Amino acid sequence: MTKENVLFRFVPTMRCNFRCEYCFVENQIKSNGPTMFDDRSVDEWVEAMKKFSDRNVELYFWGGEPFCIDQTYDLLREWTKMDHIISGFRIDTNTYFAEKIAKECPSNKMKLNCSYHMQYHSLQEEFDKIKLLKNLDMVGMVNFVASKYNLTTLRSEYGMTVKDLIEKFAEIGVFVNVAGDFAYANNKNYERYEEYKKFIMQFISPEEWKWLRGVGEVRKCTAGQKMFTVNHNGDFTSCASKKVYGNFFEGTLDPEPEATECSQKCQSIISYAFRCDNDFESTNSLLNYIDRNSLYRQKNQSEYVDFVF
Repeated sequence: MTKENVLFRFVPTMRCNFRCEYCFVENQIKSNGPTMFDDRSVDEWVEAMKKFSDRNVELYFWGGEPFCIDQTYDLLREWTKMDHIISGFRIDTNTYFAEKIAKECPSNKMKLNCSYHMQYHSLQEEFDKIKLLKNLDMVGMVNFVASKYNLTTLRSEYGMTVKDLIEKFAEIGVFVNVAGDFAYANNKNYERYEEYKKFIMQFISPEEWKWLRGVGEVRKCTAGQKMFTVNHNGDFTSCASKKVYGNFFEGTLDPEPEATECSQKCQSIISYAFRCDNDFESTNSLLNYIDRNSLYRQKNQSEYVDFVF
């Protein structure tokens, strides 16, 4: 019998070793916020995952920086050995700990979403870290936010455009995502909004732009049926309701029997793939996003137009 696929979303911690000025997380939380291991050991998390071997489980880790706490490495080393943990799952990281990741928990089941923060890594440092992980087949993509700081630094320190950056990482087979800075992409009152939008849409399709900005119409959604957040106490919840669907440590999960109505905007690659008003594949959503927009770029033969703040 075919096993169903479910996605379990974990936030190991909101702690982070970076202090990016555009981040929404307060510095106090980044310094000493709680972790998923405060009340439960790595062994307890490992053993509990075995209770869900009747499903194909896709993981998703974000934060904070998941790899800034040692237990994350221990947990992933054990979970990736399990047959019911599917390949291609996403972990968001700032790439600072690339060498430790490669040493402590190498597995090509995980595909890292590697954010490039230019104030912390030189271009060569970032490239070397990505290349190390790429050699282990652990890279999903490099995420480059088209912020004023990043675009200005790329031009002034390296004499490069975004197109040049994309081509550099393409040399090692890595896709560079060009993400719109929320301060401009989500602000229609920005005086250069349309120009900025056209700039970003050289790299992502108009349809992708639409979903990333958020579509709030009521529609069916499979969050609560196929996608769950696993809270630090083990409770399963979802973005679609306030229900508790079971508990990870107890091995219980009672999903919705069918897709439910929702009006959330779902402004993330992970979440909008679970909506029923598009035909995106919800499993391995990051890899599918890369495939869609790689194809879009191949078909887009218009001349590159730069954006200068």
